[in-house]
Amino acid sequence: MPFFLLAMFLAFATGPLFAAPMLYPEGEEPLELPIHSPLSKPLPRSAYNQEDKKAGATSLYLTLMREDGRNIWAPFQLAASSAEQGQTELAERYLQLSAKRGLWYYYNLLEDNAFSSIQQGDTYRSILATTKARYQQHAAKFEGKPHYVVPSGDPPSGGWPTIVYLHAYGQAATIIPEDRLLFTEAGVAYIEINGTQMLAEGSFRWSNYSATSTQNAIQRTLDKLGPTLKLNLQQVYLTARGQGALHAANLMANYPQFYAGAMLIAPKGRLPPAKLSLAENKRIMIAYYDRQNFSERALALNFADLFRDKNQVEIANFPEGESASNGSWQTRYNRPLLWVMGREQDASPGA
Repeated sequence: MPFFLLAMFLAFATGPLFAAPMLYPEGEEPLELPIHSPLSKPLPRSAYNQEDKKAGATSLYLTLMREDGRNIWAPFQLAASSAEQGQTELAERYLQLSAKRGLWYYYNLLEDNAFSSIQQGDTYRSILATTKARYQQHAAKFEGKPHYVVPSGDPPSGGWPTIVYLHAYGQAATIIPEDRLLFTEAGVAYIEINGTQMLAEGSFRWSNYSATSTQNAIQRTLDKLGPTLKLNLQQVYLTARGQGALHAANLMANYPQFYAGAMLIAPKGRLPPAKLSLAENKRIMIAYYDRQNFSERALALNFADLFRDKNQVEIANFPEGESASNGSWQTRYNRPLLWVMGREQDASPGA
């Protein structure tokens, strides 16, 4: 029964559940279906009734909350829905239940606009403080945590050239077998780092306000792993996607002495982009997709202009992101990455 309810809950969660439109992080909005898609066929008007969907979602959350006495998220969502409707007493009651069950999603609670009506109350402030304490205790061992792989055998003179990858919003550091094979065959150490702010299990982001915490996380990792893994800290290359690429671009602009080059894939996010660059004599590859919105494409081209004066800059433009139908990112970006590292003269992407 709980699995059936969870499946129904996920089905409801893909649409706008409440009266207010669902908010997505900047740059992470889902794409609209093509006009010719059969799924774009208009549905009966009742299917779009927000009140019906809100009632259905509330019913599912209530059932899930009763079926699973440890579920934190269901009462949290009910609290948000109640607060949006001005039912402040009910919102606080559900929020207290979520907190009693161990709520630690600090950033979700802090930044959810649904709670604006109760944020000045003692109940909310007390729960926020408790949630923050739990968050700090729970997230400390995961934030900025590195995952890495190094080639077998002896490193070259000076140590292994090192690639540091910064993931997109809401993701986590994880090295898939294809990546492991790609980088070990290339003779480079490969490090992925969790974002510096934990949103939920297996979900991280980088700061929306400053890249300093990102720089500190990278340097802590390199200082710790450098001697053990025999890394060449004069040949550290940044690769990144989405929000991670926006941070990597700012790091290259502000801390070029730490990085030998960068591959920035579809940078986007809320962090203010660097206006000045200190980088010189670096190889920087910037990629973007036609299906990104105008401001995101403009951001990629803005960074290309920022770095172009004193560096070698290449731009790649694709109709859409990688998928099973148009090739994996290892195929698309292998040669550009080798170009960034000075091993290829041609930066053209693969098929």
